[in-house]
Amino acid sequence: MSTLHTNSTCETLVRLQQMGVARWMLSSALTLVIAQRLVRKFCPHCRQQQGEPIHIPDNVWPSPLPHWQAPGCVHCYHGFYGRTALFEVLPITPAIRQLISANTDVESLETHARQAGMRTLFENGCLAVEQGLTTFEELIRVLGMPHGE
Repeated sequence: MSTLHTNSTCETLVRLQQMGVARWMLSSALTLVIAQRLVRKFCPHCRQQQGEPIHIPDNVWPSPLPHWQAPGCVHCYHGFYGRTALFEVLPITPAIRQLISANTDVESLETHARQAGMRTLFENGCLAVEQGLTTFEELIRVLGMPHGE
């Protein structure tokens, strides 16, 4: 178990290679890679859905996101209360092991992982916005918009 600061699970694999870890060692030693970010969490006492939903490009998230706001209350004073974690989890499957051994680029690794069911940090962030845990603005502040959108 170790910590390494990168923007995604797939970037972690590339960063380890850049640090001199051999591909064969990565592919045989790793079992799971997790990326995480913390976002501010809405106060459950004063959060409310407001106005029009937020539309983002379909290639980033397929449906409009609810627009949440929290004006602040005696429990939080400013609308947020604590933080919640967003995770991106990449199990190192036999197929991913082969891609690591073949020195596959970050984009191809991520494409394969997503086709196998992995959700990115941003996708999990959109789920958190849908659930009313945080705002879209907070998601953008912490992660930025994927694909330069």
